Amino acid sequence: MNWSLILNLLNMTVEASIPYLLITIGGVFVARAGVFNISMEGCTEFSAFAGIIMAFISGKVWVGVVSALGLAIALNSLFYLFTVKLKGNLSVVGTGINLMAQCIPPCILQAFYSSRSNLVATSVVDPATMRVDVPVLRNIPILSDIFNRQTRITYLTFFVVAILIVVMYRTKFGTYVRVTGENASAAKSVGIKTDRIKFICLVISAVTCALAGLNLSVEQLGMYTINMSANRGFICLSAINCGRKDPEKACVYALLFGFVRALQTVVNNFVPSAISSLLGILPYVTILVVLVIVEAPNARKNHLRIFREV
Repeated sequence: MNWSLILNLLNMTVEASIPYLLITIGGVFVARAGVFNISMEGCTEFSAFAGIIMAFISGKVWVGVVSALGLAIALNSLFYLFTVKLKGNLSVVGTGINLMAQCIPPCILQAFYSSRSNLVATSVVDPATMRVDVPVLRNIPILSDIFNRQTRITYLTFFVVAILIVVMYRTKFGTYVRVTGENASAAKSVGIKTDRIKFICLVISAVTCALAGLNLSVEQLGMYTINMSANRGFICLSAINCGRKDPEKACVYALLFGFVRALQTVVNNFVPSAISSLLGILPYVTILVVLVIVEAPNARKNHLRIFREV
């Protein structure tokens, strides 16, 4: 058995899972508050773009980080205004933000940099310097190969996930979030300001999506490419649904999707280019398989005639 290959796969799984974990844990809060937010895809894409272009323009990485966080919060505030305050259609508003994320970055790149495909910022952002050597992990066999020399956002992600799970189940705010999503009218009757709860949850989701976008563009590549989020926002919606809006279960599915993407990358090195292109569908096939496995027991419990066994 090739242990080095397995350890490399696990190392890549950690790296590939970070955007999924961040988007999923933030999305769980929004979903538990009773808001269907499909704009996480666009929010992540915009954050990846803002992080690179502002770092490139200013020559400072921290400017890109602040810009990505600010833009993500602004987008989710816009989503909150149109959906919660103005009672707009959630799918329409979310789709609008996603479409803007597909159109605005290439237009800006074409107008200022004569390229619609990418913006390389390695002169300012060096991905090699983004990786951290952790002394505690350095001398631990196996764990060193898997977890050491990951990026700062990678280590921050595990901390964020743990903290948000505690917030969901061990704090008054977490209780308010769950009550708001389960019965908004009952929550209002006991004095819970449900709109404020939804806004805070959207801000949490904005921050996690921004961190996911920064991880993709600033930390991993030092450049922005069109469609950099690669449907991760939609995949995380599947993780949230499969996990029944439970943060622990949803994060397990996020790790599964990260593992599949890492596996795809590893297998690509051993197959012809034609098959390599075909393997691009592997994460999406995994979604369908997982959804079928998770939803099949519920379908059997459904009392509608079309689900009854003949």
